Order: sequence, then structure tokens, then C-alpha cells
Amino acid sequence: TLFFLASTGEAAALPGRIFDTDGNPLRSRTARYYIMPVVDDAYGGLESEYRIKGTYTCPKFICQDENKFPTSTPASFWPVDGMGSVRLSTDMNVEFHEWNPCPEKPIWTLPSTDPATGKRMVRYGGMIGKPGPETVNNWFRIEKSGDNYKLVFCPSVCKTCKAVCEDLGIHYQDGQRWLVLGGSPFAVKFQ
Repeated sequence: TLFFLASTGEAAALPGRIFDTDGNPLRSRTARYYIMPVVDDAYGGLESEYRIKGTYTCPKFICQDENKFPTSTPASFWPVDGMGSVRLSTDMNVEFHEWNPCPEKPIWTLPSTDPATGKRMVRYGGMIGKPGPETVNNWFRIEKSGDNYKLVFCPSVCKTCKAVCEDLGIHYQDGQRWLVLGGSPFAVKFQ
């Protein structure tokens, strides 16, 4: 009985698990997943794109694929706690896996407001690990949103930083659906 109480108390202290579309827990680091919209419309999952199409001007920004297929760019998740599975409400870095001609690493970051959109747009240029003031913009979370999941920027890796806590949503501009801070939560699933 003592073992049962200790093990259930420990399990209760861990944030909830996140599951892919096959019902398997999301694994961290080497596992790769497509981040797909829950709403089955004409758009696909998340990928990267140049801010102005056809210019090849770095860095690349995160957006929703204009086509339902191909699905999206594969992503891996790097939780700050080093756990083997990805859990709700846990700070993590998000890395895309694709050919990237830009000098910025394909790791998500949320820089200051973009003058053209008036939004904080998720883009490449982050780094994995090293929690603290220098990397506070590189940490994201996955949270529940009803029966679905949503992407959130609410880093807790820096106790002295005054980071905002908001959902990530989609902002339509210049023919593209950009992933930005704020707006309606972008409900996602993981394939």
C-alpha cells in the first residue's frame, strides 16, 4: 500500500501526457511529428517560409502550409526537464527538420514585434537548451484546449524575466497564414 501511495503521488505531480493521433505518448528529442491543424480545412500543417515569398531572405518564419498535402515539416520537441516524453505545461524548444539554407538554426524563437505586421511572429533562430534570460524567447508549451491541444508561449525558464503568456494563433497577411503570438488559439494535433 505504501508503494502505491508513493507512486500515485509521484504520478500526480507530473504534468499530463500529450498523445499523437495514433494514441501514443509524444516522445522528445529524436521523435518527429507533423504539427497539423485540428480543423480539417484546405490548409495543412506547420512549415517554414521566407517572410516575402520568392526573395530567399533569411530568417524563415513559421506558417501554415497553403495546401492540405504534403502535410508539413517534421518537428521534434526538447523539454527543459529532459523527460523522454513531452508533457503538458512544460517549457520546450521546438526544432524543425528540413533543409535550411539560412544561417539561423531551425529552432523556433519569438522575437520582438514585426514592424510590417505589428505582431510577434514565430521564426527560426532559437537554440536548444540553456534556459535563462538569453533564451527566454525560445521556449514554448503545449496545453489542452478542450479535447485538443494548442501551442502557447509562456516561458518559466527565467524567474527574473517578465515574459508574456499567450496562445499562438494564425495571422493572415500577404497570402500566407503566419504563426504569431496572440489571436484565437491554433488548435493542433500531432501525427
